[in-house]
Amino acid sequence: MRCTRLLQWTLMLMMLTPLVSLANDLADQVRLELITPLEERVQRANKLGAPKHCPRTYEAAVMAIQAAEAAVLADPAGADRGATAVLLRAADVQATRVMSRILFIRELREERHGWEESVVRYDRLVGSLATTHGIVLPNDLTGPSAGRAVVDSLAAYRAQSRALIDSLTFSNRDLTRWVETEQATRDTQIARLEEELTSLRHQLWESELRVGMAEAETGEAQYRARREVERREKIKALEELFTAEEGIVMMTPSGNVRARLSGLKFASGSAWLNPQYDPLLDKLVLVVQAVPGGRLTVEGHTDDSGVRAANQDLSEERARRVAAALAERLAVPVDSLTVIGVGPDQPVAPNSSTAGRALNRRIEILIEVP
Repeated sequence: MRCTRLLQWTLMLMMLTPLVSLANDLADQVRLELITPLEERVQRANKLGAPKHCPRTYEAAVMAIQAAEAAVLADPAGADRGATAVLLRAADVQATRVMSRILFIRELREERHGWEESVVRYDRLVGSLATTHGIVLPNDLTGPSAGRAVVDSLAAYRAQSRALIDSLTFSNRDLTRWVETEQATRDTQIARLEEELTSLRHQLWESELRVGMAEAETGEAQYRARREVERREKIKALEELFTAEEGIVMMTPSGNVRARLSGLKFASGSAWLNPQYDPLLDKLVLVVQAVPGGRLTVEGHTDDSGVRAANQDLSEERARRVAAALAERLAVPVDSLTVIGVGPDQPVAPNSSTAGRALNRRIEILIEVP
């Protein structure tokens, strides 16, 4: 008897094993087709900095994908219907949203639009959306007020459409028994209105997305403005370190810092760095330390006296001596500083006078702000 039962259980296990394997294969295949593309999209957003620059959108996308994955694995065969299909659509929307937002934020950061340009772009987007849907906005309406007016108009139109659909559905229910000949026409009308409602939902989502992007753009503009003010205040303080004879500190148009040391002199044809300039180099160290993390470039410049090739080599060797002195004071490897010999190619004064040639024989330090 025991042998017979054991044989029965063994046969049942042999029959169930292929079914379990088949179910696992189906789950893997459905996950690969439906979940993996969403994960790859969010991973690209992650590499572009989404967790830092739009963390709430990124977290919502990750959670939506996890929920969709759990539903798919629980019922692989039902992934195209019911609650699982709804979760998959929601995950797709969230993945698209986080990718769109991080790309737009990166575009704003790279183009560095100002406050006015940010508002103009936002108004242009809102105006385009209003024109597309036949919404007339007052000329004095701008910014978030214009966006809310467009969203309210779309919501009102959506509510009217929903009320019309509900009315048609109710009438259709009452008239079904005796208006069979008009049933097909009524169904067609309802389907068309449902499509229009879906389109309006999508347009409303796009409007919300644009509003969110505009808010991100405004925040980025505020951040850039604060950084600009801080840099200018820092540069103003650094300028006071040097006398007019020693040199100047300035901010470049791109926001970097440049120190021009016209007071650091070399003997004619020599690259020997006189120790008498140690105090000037110590001041230069304070400039570098005021811009932490900046990449340093030491440039050597000469006047146009003599052979150009010799001036080129001499300017580079002088820049190397200054770079070595700076690296020692900053306690950093000397090869972490870039050295450039410019020679006579970038004069700051005419070489036709003694004073002009003296200004052209100089050392400049460029600090690229991170």
